[in-house]
Amino acid sequence: MGITLREASEKVGVTRQTLMKAIKIGRVSAEKSDNGEWRIEPVELFRVWPPVTGVQQPLQPKLTEGDTPGLQAENRLLREQVAELREERNAWREQAQRLALTDQRAAPQFTPKRGFWSRLFSRQGDSPSDDEA
Repeated sequence: MGITLREASEKVGVTRQTLMKAIKIGRVSAEKSDNGEWRIEPVELFRVWPPVTGVQQPLQPKLTEGDTPGLQAENRLLREQVAELREERNAWREQAQRLALTDQRAAPQFTPKRGFWSRLFSRQGDSPSDDEA
């Protein structure tokens, strides 16, 4: 007989819901025992997922009462840094908005360059926009 879903989930590091989904879609073979509990053969389990090696680190470390003041101080410091960064960001944003509003210079007018022949045969004071009569 195989191992239970709980044991299997601990051995491969996935949740029991993931195992049940894999059983339902046929990715992993399992059998129901006489008491209605799902059992999976370890060989079948390790065919799909590699076994977890070593001790898994918990998602959240165990905190003791001695850790709390240090964590609170670190949390306060991080909150202050976030507040300073927000102030700095807002100052840069305001400066960019001021510059965008005050930078309304007229775009320089494009004056077409005269070609070689018009420069060669035109008189000294002629400009390309003067009308010749």
